[in-house]
Amino acid sequence: MKKHVFNWIGKAILAGLAAFALLCVACAFYFNTPVHYTNPDGATEYKYESGRFYRGTEGFGYGRINNDGFNNARDYSPGDKIDVLLMGSSHTEGFCVPQRNTAGEVLGRLFDGEKSVYSIGMAGHTFLYCAKRLDRALEVYKPTGYAVIELATLSYDPAAMNAATDGTLPDIPSHTGGLLTALQKIPFLRLLYTKYFKGTNEAVAAAAGTAEPVTAEAYEAALARLLKKLGEVSKAHNIETILVYTPTVLPDTAGTISSDARPGERETFSRLCAENGLVFLDLTEQNTASVTEDGRLPFGFANTAPGQGHINSTGLRIYAEALRALIEEEEG
Repeated sequence: MKKHVFNWIGKAILAGLAAFALLCVACAFYFNTPVHYTNPDGATEYKYESGRFYRGTEGFGYGRINNDGFNNARDYSPGDKIDVLLMGSSHTEGFCVPQRNTAGEVLGRLFDGEKSVYSIGMAGHTFLYCAKRLDRALEVYKPTGYAVIELATLSYDPAAMNAATDGTLPDIPSHTGGLLTALQKIPFLRLLYTKYFKGTNEAVAAAAGTAEPVTAEAYEAALARLLKKLGEVSKAHNIETILVYTPTVLPDTAGTISSDARPGERETFSRLCAENGLVFLDLTEQNTASVTEDGRLPFGFANTAPGQGHINSTGLRIYAEALRALIEEEEG
């Protein structure tokens, strides 16, 4: 009797291990996100484990992290010439599209060797975190011409903007080390953690944007301080910083295409950027035209809600083409 029970338990354990192994293999091609570590050079909050294959659940993205820990097709060696340095969130990072369709890769092909493009876009690195890290990023990568920061929204909390200006915006933590790192490398466990247990840091959420009402005066005052600092940092490094607003555009109940920008935000951003030596590239019209004229939504994928979520290959192409046109216009 005991032998029968032990045999049953042994078979159950083996069956469980086999099922777990199959789930891990399946997840490796369904959801495979590299582990990220605190970035020792400070150009970003963190970077990924180098050389790792990635595959996300949203969209049909896949590729390989380069030796520097970022989503670039080419490897990077300190001192490599960079003309255009791209910074931004998961939209710029581009895990939801094939690597060849990310903003950095498309822009590089558009320049066709005339300019070297390098991306340090990273999930969670909204405009305020890019602003916080801009000085250090320019120190590390030394772009000769432009730093480009992606903005998916313009609605930032004044307190978070002031924190970014003062250097007190809380770091985004990397939960790594020992057993935790080992567990994160198991695709099925990483998927379970991401789907059911991963929380949102309140400071990170505030830096991503705010839905809370704020006065126009408080918003403008905080934004003016932040953009003034970015202008000073850019001047000190002898480069031009371009802020690219690429909004989600969707038809409302009346069929009118609109973005989520609050009244006056686009105008305020544009004016304050000009006053502080920065360039504001607003893609609202281009994204809207993609929907109304071409019938192509710049956000969303076949396996997600239409027009929502991350920027897709269409939106990234619009981003890269508009950026190239702007740089060519700036240089005459």
